Amino acid sequence: MSGDGLLILALAALALYTGIHWERARRTVTDLRLGRRRVATLRQAAARERGHVVVIVAVMTLAFFLALKYG
Repeated sequence: MSGDGLLILALAALALYTGIHWERARRTVTDLRLGRRRVATLRQAAARERGHVVVIVAVMTLAFFLALKYG
């Protein structure tokens, strides 16, 4: 194989490596954006769940208090 053939193979390998690296970087940035949205959604869900827990604990405490007072 001539020197030109090796150079062409090396350039093809470099292009393949660069393309793979570029695609991984692009996918990481896209996933990061989606991850931030997902984290915001999870934070909202966690806040909603905390609100539900507060309501449940308040009702349970009220029921327990009423049961002790009138039971």
